[in-house]
Amino acid sequence: MGKGWGPTLLVVVFAMMFAGCTEQSNEAEQTPHASATIEVEVSHTPEPEAQEPETEDFSVVVGDAVKLETTMEHETAIFDGTEYTIEPYGVTFAVRTSMGEPAIEGKKAVFTKDLSGEAMLSYKVIEDSTLDDAVAQEIQDHEDSFFGEFVETTSLGGLRGKHNQFNDDSVFSGVIFYEFDRHVLRIEYRSPINAVDAMVRIVNETMDSVRA
Repeated sequence: MGKGWGPTLLVVVFAMMFAGCTEQSNEAEQTPHASATIEVEVSHTPEPEAQEPETEDFSVVVGDAVKLETTMEHETAIFDGTEYTIEPYGVTFAVRTSMGEPAIEGKKAVFTKDLSGEAMLSYKVIEDSTLDDAVAQEIQDHEDSFFGEFVETTSLGGLRGKHNQFNDDSVFSGVIFYEFDRHVLRIEYRSPINAVDAMVRIVNETMDSVRA
């Protein structure tokens, strides 16, 4: 995809919180996925006397192999990535191929990988919401759990968003929201502290890639 990230507020926040952390070696390039499209679907059993919403055909569709590029501290690295589209919403994001295939948990796509401990990325669509409403609900659900205020961001696909880190010294973790159509994409990330250098790149890459 050939996208580059300059130093971001995410990196600045990390530098403030975790100065002195031992820098992890960058992850080696992985072999990209085949270009064939694969669809992973989850069927849902309706609740008794309740109608399933229009989004009952939730699926994560595997798309093209792409190149993900990030620049951190004047060092640029390129990794193999894969695009995914969450249907029926039509929102697309890319993840480094080495994160593996997503597990479908309800209506959430979850990627996990061992980076000196479990690293995780999850993607979920909040239906019929605005960016501000989604952030307000997150703050209400996790009161006093964040490192300062939510920071505005924009993906290279032009989607307006906000992100923040959880105030937890034991892990590197946070949430990102992107508004599209009448919905909001919620991305959550977490990794061990000693894998923070690699995880910052992975998070920046996926933030870059979101489009609808």
